[in-house]
Amino acid sequence: METSYNNSPKILIVEDEPFIAENLQEMLSIFGYDNTEIANSANQAIKAIKAARPDLVLLDVKIKGDQDGIELGGIIKEQYQVPFVYITSYSDKDTVNRAKHTQPLGFIVKPFTKDDVYAAIEVALFSKNRIAVKSGDNLVASNPTTYNNDSIFIKKKSMLEKVKYDDLFWIEADGNHITINASDGRTFTIRKSLKEITDRLPKDRFLRVHKSYVVLVDAVTAIDTNFVYLNEKKIPIGRSYYNAFTATLNTINAS
Repeated sequence: METSYNNSPKILIVEDEPFIAENLQEMLSIFGYDNTEIANSANQAIKAIKAARPDLVLLDVKIKGDQDGIELGGIIKEQYQVPFVYITSYSDKDTVNRAKHTQPLGFIVKPFTKDDVYAAIEVALFSKNRIAVKSGDNLVASNPTTYNNDSIFIKKKSMLEKVKYDDLFWIEADGNHITINASDGRTFTIRKSLKEITDRLPKDRFLRVHKSYVVLVDAVTAIDTNFVYLNEKKIPIGRSYYNAFTATLNTINAS
């Protein structure tokens, strides 16, 4: 049985049991998936995704650390848009209900065979490619030309106001509205979801730090386990977002 890919896709295995991770890696090699990497925690996984964005993540539901696999799946979906398949020995209703809201491309239930793994990966990669093509077609159809540089234009009454990304410090969600806060004191309240707005912004410059907040990374002056600081402004940081956010930062330890 051989894959239909001329170039082996990049696959990240997130599994904290070394034996299972290595077993999976060997299975993938049998089918020609040679471009693989293993991460044993959420923090390690996020760093691997940032360093070399994979085509697919095989994500164990139960991993050690601050986030379990489902929480990590939500972060991957929300902040990195990398498709993933869950690996789990838990197929109870509560686990499935939690997991499905993160929109995985499939489930591999333990104990699994190599054929189970092959089928799940092939279906997931096929679905990913179909989604990418469809999204690309829709983008071309709806946006034949796009003004794209260092700014976003926000319509306020009859005026389109230009806000540079460098000045767009934070975005706050409140119910069905969001408020965009610029560094010069301007604010814009828009009837859209936080996701609808962040989808229009450069994903390497803006990161979600809480279910209700997105910040400009370049504007961050300090961070602790409870808040992100933009000079004097304090933005709460959610527990499930802390590791994902700090993994993006270039850090050293001071004595």
